[in-house]
Amino acid sequence: MKLCGHSVSPFVERVLIALDMKGVPDAVALSDVPGGFKSEEHLGFHPLGKIPFLLLDDGRSLSESQAIADYLDAVAGGETLAPSDPFEAGKVNRIIRVMDIYYSNAIGPMGRMAFGGSATEDELNDAKERALPEAMRYLDHCLEGSEFAVGDGWTMADACIMSHLYWFERLMPQFGAADLSDYPKVDAYWENAQASDVYKASKARADKSVAKFFASMK
Repeated sequence: MKLCGHSVSPFVERVLIALDMKGVPDAVALSDVPGGFKSEEHLGFHPLGKIPFLLLDDGRSLSESQAIADYLDAVAGGETLAPSDPFEAGKVNRIIRVMDIYYSNAIGPMGRMAFGGSATEDELNDAKERALPEAMRYLDHCLEGSEFAVGDGWTMADACIMSHLYWFERLMPQFGAADLSDYPKVDAYWENAQASDVYKASKARADKSVAKFFASMK
């Protein structure tokens, strides 16, 4: 199996973090996008020209990071990242939605600016003063105040949070937005997460991918 994309994307990195958490980091190979980014071949696998997508050995493909991560959790062996209790599983899915919908939309203007796009002053101000604080307060509400996002072990919620907050750490100093001290459970969680071997491996991958990406833009 091949995971197509680069760790500069938190959605690609989420899948790799999940595999690390499961103890099966070599279950898939990380690959460049066939044909090049937004090529006709790429669009054949993902009509929106996004990453990641998974290529199976039998020729089938699967897009959308959480769908890919859930599929690999089911077939790749190792520790499961899905709680068996339906309510606990619901809490995991809630955190994923908070990060993928509210947080991602909130940080979007900063992300566009960082990658050479544009955002208006009104968009940036709204992100910093309303949208991002709202998303982070919601995440703070969802966390349990322990080492893990839900329960007493790694879940998909942790993979999602780690991949997204890597970019919080990179982007916020540039834009003067509030730090995590305003969200005590998030702050404590993030301090623990950053000390984990899983996050250290993720950060090393992402740092290398980001450096390569920006070098290619010069």
